[in-house]
Amino acid sequence: MTHYPTDLDQAEAQLARQRLTELADRFTENGDLRTAQWRQAFLCTWRHPYVPAYYPYLDQPPVLCIDPERRETWLNAVYSDETLVTKVQPIPLSRAFRPATGWMYTSSSTLPSLVLRMLESLDVHDGHRVLEIGTGSGYNCALLCQRLGSEQVTSVDIDPELVDLASERLAANGHTPTLAATDGAEGYPDGAPYDRIISTCAVRSIPAAWLNQTAPGAIILTDVHGPLGGTLARLTVDADGTATGPFVPYWSGFMQMRRTVQPETPNRHQWGDDEPTRSTTDIDPAPLREHGLFGFVVQWHLPDVSRGFGTTDDGHPALYLFAPDGSEATIETDTTNGRHQVTETGPRRLWRAVEQVHQFWQNAGQPSYERFGIIATPAEQYVWLDTPNGPHRWSL
Repeated sequence: MTHYPTDLDQAEAQLARQRLTELADRFTENGDLRTAQWRQAFLCTWRHPYVPAYYPYLDQPPVLCIDPERRETWLNAVYSDETLVTKVQPIPLSRAFRPATGWMYTSSSTLPSLVLRMLESLDVHDGHRVLEIGTGSGYNCALLCQRLGSEQVTSVDIDPELVDLASERLAANGHTPTLAATDGAEGYPDGAPYDRIISTCAVRSIPAAWLNQTAPGAIILTDVHGPLGGTLARLTVDADGTATGPFVPYWSGFMQMRRTVQPETPNRHQWGDDEPTRSTTDIDPAPLREHGLFGFVVQWHLPDVSRGFGTTDDGHPALYLFAPDGSEATIETDTTNGRHQVTETGPRRLWRAVEQVHQFWQNAGQPSYERFGIIATPAEQYVWLDTPNGPHRWSL
């Protein structure tokens, strides 16, 4: 475990204080920071003790606070509205999500504007007990402690190293919340019931343990995300343990919650029993290359489909879709005579299914994030459009 001293000299502290105030003013103006209590908590919480180093890119060395040649770069980044990657992890190439890299991001300090937007949406009040899923650097936990008091805050993370580091950083800054290295999907029953649960990692569905560990009227704020899309959902839990609520009206994305410290092995069946089906499409695959609304809609229709990017054997840039049953689709992102070339194999025609989703989305008036929501019970979960009891809903 590596420790970096993060003490600032007088000039650095003055600069950090100025940057904090400027950020607070900007976030207040744009609506991310709305209450005096969270503004005060933000201004009283230094970020630099929790981010003594960060990785600018996956294939570059970290920027360290102890490097005199890059210290100014480090301090400027810490007191800017940026997400800073704080841990990368080697994985065998056979399990790499990014082919031939062997590394992946496993923890980060989220950009402060989104942190504050989420904390404001959490609508905490004095005396509330809060469970944070995803301790990470400890910065978000520090804000919660500053606002509510350490005795009201519990935070868990799957990675014991992150929890140990966060514990030391928090204690050094006067915060002593309950911390645990455990599977976030299991919550933390010893501190239940909670009035609020906030997750800084993405989940495919709402873990049943969260529903069981909330008090009536509790709020759960989490990124519900699959390989193709998702964003934050804000759910209210009733007395029966049913959580219902809409997605937020903007995109955001977090690293997927892991059930183990090491990344899990993707499960992909190889299918080679049929000839490829070739066709063309006038639907641009580019929106599925990026985080956005169309991928969000496709996610609920095709929850088991993942995506990748690369080039075809002919050198054309392409979007790849694949499913565990061996179904695959290759869609070239450039066009020939205004149309994109499509190749599909396996038991399902994945791009044909995407075209059907696109037609549904068009017919529904291209609904945006906030027209969708989630209802989650211990027995059933689904995404709905416009109303929980309407005709359009998809199982999570």
